Amino acid sequence: MNEISDLDEAISTAEKMAEHQDRGPETRYSVRESEAALIHYVDRLRGGQAPWEEEPQRIARYTHLVELLLALGLSKAAADLTDTTLRTMELSEIDQVVYKEPELWNHLGSLLAEQGDLVRARAVLNCALTRAHEYETYEVPAILANLAAVSLQLGDPKAAAVWADKAFDSLKYEREKDVETRLTADRVRLDLARASGDDHDLHGAVDSFAESVALFVENEGGEHPRALGARIALAAARYDADPSPQNLAELEFLHVSVQVALGLEHRETIIAQATLAATEFAAADGWDGQANERTTAAVEAFATATGRAITSPDLGQEHPQTHILQDELADMRAAITPDDELPYRIEKVYKPQENTERNDAKRRALEEEPSVIRLIAHAGASYFLEETRLFYGRVKDALARGVRFNVVISSPWNSLAAFMPHNAASEPGNYQNIVELVESSPSYNNTFLPVVESYKLLRTMYPGRIELRITSLDVSGSTLLTSNVGFFEPYITSNPQRRTRRGMSVFEVEFRKDSRYYADSLEEFRAQWELSSTWQEFSAGQDLYKAALRSEMEALTSVRVRTSVRRGEVPRP
Repeated sequence: MNEISDLDEAISTAEKMAEHQDRGPETRYSVRESEAALIHYVDRLRGGQAPWEEEPQRIARYTHLVELLLALGLSKAAADLTDTTLRTMELSEIDQVVYKEPELWNHLGSLLAEQGDLVRARAVLNCALTRAHEYETYEVPAILANLAAVSLQLGDPKAAAVWADKAFDSLKYEREKDVETRLTADRVRLDLARASGDDHDLHGAVDSFAESVALFVENEGGEHPRALGARIALAAARYDADPSPQNLAELEFLHVSVQVALGLEHRETIIAQATLAATEFAAADGWDGQANERTTAAVEAFATATGRAITSPDLGQEHPQTHILQDELADMRAAITPDDELPYRIEKVYKPQENTERNDAKRRALEEEPSVIRLIAHAGASYFLEETRLFYGRVKDALARGVRFNVVISSPWNSLAAFMPHNAASEPGNYQNIVELVESSPSYNNTFLPVVESYKLLRTMYPGRIELRITSLDVSGSTLLTSNVGFFEPYITSNPQRRTRRGMSVFEVEFRKDSRYYADSLEEFRAQWELSSTWQEFSAGQDLYKAALRSEMEALTSVRVRTSVRRGEVPRP
């Protein structure tokens, strides 16, 4: 392997590889060598050979190399170089502003978004916007448009609409010149209109987007990957506005065109196949539950596109676009399959050594939820207590964007109180002191009461969006359900002290909406929800719950003593 010595050589190598991507098999060996050399060069930079202080021009060349790596499908190297570039910029600006150019930050933000790193993309784009306002440049519309696109992908349509409108307004008389910015802003407005179901908004968005697409094609040509993707989106939107055979035929034609121009594995081809399959599914009344040859074929075509997204170097298993495809595929399967005929499909099993991956998957599910989150848990500390550093922040973010959060947790006054630790010699656990044992326990004072206080605060901050209910029934495990995915972690012990403030000790399964596990879990949640007390009801009746616990423990103790007497295990009085 020939080692790459500097940045200029790395960029030159990547550019030559990009030029020869479509060459025949005779170049494959040299391509593999060049790929290995690029990866090794990025590894050296990541390992500390990148200087802490860099000129803006050099950072711009780093971002150019990131762009080339992404085009070559070297996503891991692109992500590593992006991390190194951002770290270099952060360290360079410890005590001064070095990178004044907002276009540099905007470019980095768009590259992060392309890689699916949406949270950091939004932060970097906000930095770009600050620099653009501070130094009065012409980059503002492009930054606003990118913020709109990232906000939409993050599941924040309200913010996306504001950013997109401001981007469009800020273009003013440049709308026919800055065609890329106009296309981005118009695409966000089109997606929002399609999701709204408002025919008037949809027709207006289609007309505006059509103008943007025409301008982009005129500038970049109809075979440009972004132009093809935009034309596919426009054809799908036109079918939404007018579901005619002619509009469906246009979408089918464009799908073939994308395959021929870009190949089967390209990101735009994958999205085009999924778009066509989803349109065919809707045209065959799949969302009305019609299971027939046409809807089945559409689901199979969508599944093929999703499988390609998972293995694609442009997307991959963890990319937000892949998650969107997986969620929609699950929705389509569930729509045409009765609950009792769904397969018991498990997406992933997490073991204790995979606790970090499990937590990341839950955070992602909470971040992507647009509607309602449902939770059954023993105490729910991971979701209500900031100190656990798990899901509290994601819950707050979800509530802030309008998501509802419905929670069922265990009552401290149910039969699990029998497991409260006590000194059997000095204070035997019986019905007379069981309430006092609960009230002095760590699980009650350090978990239950703080969770309740956190709930009250969140209810004040987000009225009507969060409700906590208390069940007197034992729950068999922790269940988290979003609109498209579910998680279940069984409890292997009845001891309440071992059910909270701990890492995973058994295993947890993840499943999507097209699994029977999801249907069963949703049914279980609804039953628990109906049988549970609201916080107000529970609070008003706590004396009754405590009395019921004492009565239950008295009955259990009485039965145990009588049985022991019959067996001769204790002397008769």
